[in-house]
Amino acid sequence: MKHLASTANAEIYLSADDVMARFDISRTTLWRWVKDRGFPAARTIGGKRYFRRADVNEWDEAQCGKPLDDPETALGLPIVSGVIQTYEDFVAAMKARRNDIKLSNMEAEAKSGLQEGYITKLENPNKKYGRGVGPDTMPLWLGGLRVGIVLVDMPRRPRKGKA
Repeated sequence: MKHLASTANAEIYLSADDVMARFDISRTTLWRWVKDRGFPAARTIGGKRYFRRADVNEWDEAQCGKPLDDPETALGLPIVSGVIQTYEDFVAAMKARRNDIKLSNMEAEAKSGLQEGYITKLENPNKKYGRGVGPDTMPLWLGGLRVGIVLVDMPRRPRKGKA
């Protein structure tokens, strides 16, 4: 991410490319948002156009109807992972969850009802000894870590994270 920090007031500015990547939009859409949807106007700095990050965040919060830092929930329950879009994301989220609730592989296997050594195989699907999760294993693994899957409609690509 290329951004420019003003030394006078330590404000952070985002390039148009950064803004387009954040919202997964084209350059035309960005300028249409500025013109028609109240998106913050760009400022010219050193001959290039930049957007003040605080203004972009404020506009984004207004569109979402809540602060960016609000904890997310699904069905009233806290969300305990980021957005999962690939199998690798899923495995990483499951491993992170096991670590977050401080379970060893053996404890997770006992809670899941999986055979000894199976969590290691699930958490390392690309290794020689690894295994992919199947229809019989998935509910056991999810249940052992006390998590579920909720599918949501994504109106746009998720935020790149808090800068």
